[in-house]
Amino acid sequence: MNLFSILSGGRIQKLGSYSLMRLFIRLCLAFSFAFLVTISTIAKSSKKELKLTSFNSLFLYDEIGDKNKIPKNRKKRNATDFDALRKTLLKEDPDIIGFQEIENEAALRNIIISEYDCKATITPGYSQEVGLCWKKSLGQPELKEVPELSLRPGLRKGLLGEFKFDSGKLSVLVVHLKAGHSSKDKQERRNQITVLREILPKLGDFALLGDFNENLGRNHSLWNVLQGNLRLKSANYKMQSDCWQHKEGFIDYLITNLEWKKGSFVQTKFPSDDGNFDGHPLSEEGLSDHCPVSASLIVRED
Repeated sequence: MNLFSILSGGRIQKLGSYSLMRLFIRLCLAFSFAFLVTISTIAKSSKKELKLTSFNSLFLYDEIGDKNKIPKNRKKRNATDFDALRKTLLKEDPDIIGFQEIENEAALRNIIISEYDCKATITPGYSQEVGLCWKKSLGQPELKEVPELSLRPGLRKGLLGEFKFDSGKLSVLVVHLKAGHSSKDKQERRNQITVLREILPKLGDFALLGDFNENLGRNHSLWNVLQGNLRLKSANYKMQSDCWQHKEGFIDYLITNLEWKKGSFVQTKFPSDDGNFDGHPLSEEGLSDHCPVSASLIVRED
């Protein structure tokens, strides 16, 4: 006869109460362990992290017939410059990158690798566009320009990419707002931020990447205009800028209505950063006066 479970007429035979209790405890422990493993697996699969980067690449041209392009007396970038930009940009292995101050997609190809696809806005007669690159493994996003930000000729459009996942989508919007310190410049920048306030609530889950030409950490009024009724989170929050001479704060931001992974924000400095972007040594002129900023976004999967 089987020592463990012989049932006859509804009565348990040859199995003492002590052995029965031991078997019951073992079964409970086994089921509890399986339950915890299942819950842990579900919890882990319900979150997806994406590394996002924003980078103002400082008049990034494709260098094809661009000798006389602005700024005047600029240094034409060569392979060494492109390599330095590429290494710094990709150091954090970003999944999605937003660019400012690029000429076109060909210019992006000079500092990106084949693992990525890219798109840039197109403005006839203008050479300072915004762009978006993403790892091909993410699939092809739905892309469209955001002309609402170009409130007049000369103000830059935005670029929107909608990435689809099993549970929904993530909208990534790249912007480059009006530069300058005059009262007119500041008002135009505020007007663009007011436009963003109207756009963002329509995007669902989103990340906003860009050069705002404004320290939003200090200018609470503009931050409140941007935020509206949303609960926005800046990956830069309470972080200290250490890029070239720009110690007073950020103008390049990563913003979302989701969550940033705690402690993931990085401002990637160029190895040659000596604290002052002044063209000395001359190799500095082939880099950028901005540093890439990156952080890990937690994307909802449930």
